[in-house]
Amino acid sequence: MFTLVLIPLRFKNRSPNLLRALYSSQPQQESKKDIGKVVNVAIVGAPNAGKSTLINRIVDRKICAASNKVHTTTKMVRAMCYDKDTQIVFLDTPGVVNTKEQKKYKLPESMLQACQKSLRCADVIGVVHDVSNRWTKNYLNTDVVKIVEMVKEIPSFLILNKVDVLKSKAQLLTIIRNLTNGIIAGNPIPNTDKKSKIEKGYSYFSDVFLVSAMNGDGVGDIKQYLINNAKVRTLQYSPTEWSDQTPERLIEEAVRAKFLDFLANEIPYNLKIRLEYYDEIEEEDRIVCSVAVECPSERLARLISGAGGGRLQQIKSHVRNDLMEMFKKTVLIDLKLHVKSKPELENVV
Repeated sequence: MFTLVLIPLRFKNRSPNLLRALYSSQPQQESKKDIGKVVNVAIVGAPNAGKSTLINRIVDRKICAASNKVHTTTKMVRAMCYDKDTQIVFLDTPGVVNTKEQKKYKLPESMLQACQKSLRCADVIGVVHDVSNRWTKNYLNTDVVKIVEMVKEIPSFLILNKVDVLKSKAQLLTIIRNLTNGIIAGNPIPNTDKKSKIEKGYSYFSDVFLVSAMNGDGVGDIKQYLINNAKVRTLQYSPTEWSDQTPERLIEEAVRAKFLDFLANEIPYNLKIRLEYYDEIEEEDRIVCSVAVECPSERLARLISGAGGGRLQQIKSHVRNDLMEMFKKTVLIDLKLHVKSKPELENVV
């Protein structure tokens, strides 16, 4: 049978391992000796399906960068939470990207291998699918199918996201049949048309969950499912740790995601974002940081800044809120726009 759920340190020139040890309240050496239940979860799916939003909702921190544009996540990020003596380690991956998209958006080449790398680290795979997209809701992205078919031996489950947007809930069963090819956990779904030979999905999902990652509906069921599938082993991280990324990297990605939200077309993909200063003031429970944003031209810098600097201030305000939700403390941030300097032409003899 199958289960269907309706529902003060500047961190420059420091190594990531040292940063993790500094940021955790538990010594790193001690965490390696801890034994508990652990489950590694790879979350994959087409770009903008809601992978990062889902993870952020489950771990209750805005760790993974999320925006309304494709390819917000450009590298694999681990986000962790500890609940009921169980450590859930999420492997947030970039959306499936082909070579054409990689060149169009000037994305790092590492994105092309990030999904496959995350699958090799996983105990279970969650495939997120956006059912609000009228053009793609009834079939899985072919690249996603190819990826999960490479690791059929790893259990996988389907997550139908944004179900609250569907005008007709009656469409859900049809969508489920299409995305699972009428089979869940090796059993046929009742009333499935056996004559249809067109496969639009993946036939080896063990479970299906219906959620709205944005408002949290159904997310608790996924978390409990993962806890139930955890195995006893040495904890990979201290129970107090919630990301494998440095604060520097997390802040830069949060800023990048917000520029993706506020700027049109391909403009934000051409920006270079760099953290210039980071200071954690423990006695005041706050973080002070400064981020430089390099623009390719003066015209673009004026466009980003907006009239009287209004748009930049709006972006700054939203980034600050996201960082406070991430670090769970007061954050003061300064955003500075810089125009990329052009190299001076050398005299030609």
